[in-house]
Amino acid sequence: MKKLIFKSILLFLIFSLAYFLFGLWGLIELNKNKNLLFKSKENFIFHKNYSNKIHHLRDANRWGDKENGYLFSVINEKNKKGKTILLQGDSWIESISEIKQSEEMIKNFAIKNNYRVYNAGITSFAPSLMHKQYEILKQEFNINPDLLIIYIDQTDIGDEFCRYKNKKIYSKNGKLERIRREEFTRATYDYSKLYLYSELNFQSTFNKIIKFPAKKTNYFLKRNINRLNNIFKNGYENRNVHKCGFREIMKELENYDSNAERNFKKSLGEFLEYLATEKNIEKIFIVSFPHKRHLDNTYKVDVSDYINDTLSLNKDKRISHINMSKIDFSNLNKNEIYKPNDLASHLNDVYHSKIFIKNILQNIKKQN
Repeated sequence: MKKLIFKSILLFLIFSLAYFLFGLWGLIELNKNKNLLFKSKENFIFHKNYSNKIHHLRDANRWGDKENGYLFSVINEKNKKGKTILLQGDSWIESISEIKQSEEMIKNFAIKNNYRVYNAGITSFAPSLMHKQYEILKQEFNINPDLLIIYIDQTDIGDEFCRYKNKKIYSKNGKLERIRREEFTRATYDYSKLYLYSELNFQSTFNKIIKFPAKKTNYFLKRNINRLNNIFKNGYENRNVHKCGFREIMKELENYDSNAERNFKKSLGEFLEYLATEKNIEKIFIVSFPHKRHLDNTYKVDVSDYINDTLSLNKDKRISHINMSKIDFSNLNKNEIYKPNDLASHLNDVYHSKIFIKNILQNIKKQN
């Protein structure tokens, strides 16, 4: 009996010591990742709340001076009595607020023509996410655009098919309610670890030590259960397909897939169907631009064709397609236009303003 008690006490002490050391390691781990974590509890709550509705927001460590900066930026808000322009899209739009030439070009245009301008671009956003984001901006932030600019990137086909198709939640009457975020998958935009560490980082030192081992163990188990499920579902060689890395996204541009086409057109069509009820909008511009590999005919699929097909079935006369695939690139050096070694074919800062933004503003001006 005494031996049993002794062994029990010894095991308890060993476990307690190991747990405490695990907790101390947690302090080191949190400090090591400190630059990636949310700086305030308000920002953390905002980011988690809205990523549960629209899959993901802007990066925690690049944005967040204002908590709603994870969702949109203000380019010009001085013209209180003027009309409102809302820009939606992926990193091509988000980067407007980071590229000085592009932001200044839009700001000067807005001041001269009496526009308020909001930039709601977020990396990898595609029609489904923009659809739900538009509703949120209108209902919760009172942004009611007179002019809506929607940038559709070539990668939106793969984003919709790989990342968002199985994350969309609809109501019983077919209304898009939300796009679930990634959880415990280690896929692109999986915030599980970021949220866990941020939440712990707001705790006292004692609570960090006490809570870290249990929460980290829970995270580890859920992540590895998901990993095993993906191996059983897709096979070991395809175990990472669910992460939807850029190679997976690019497949839809390299080779035609009728399912991906149908899925993209459905998502875009649902967004446009919703916008048809927005009577305050005077004009909707859908913008597309070729990637570098379109110019050398490596890509077989062009999202601008899918946009045109969708618009051919749409009766809303307010919609125009600014199809920049029609630009004559023969006199331009494509190696200078696009950022070097960028698989996503982002334009360099000069051409982002000189071609991309300039064309958008010229089309807006034509409508006035």
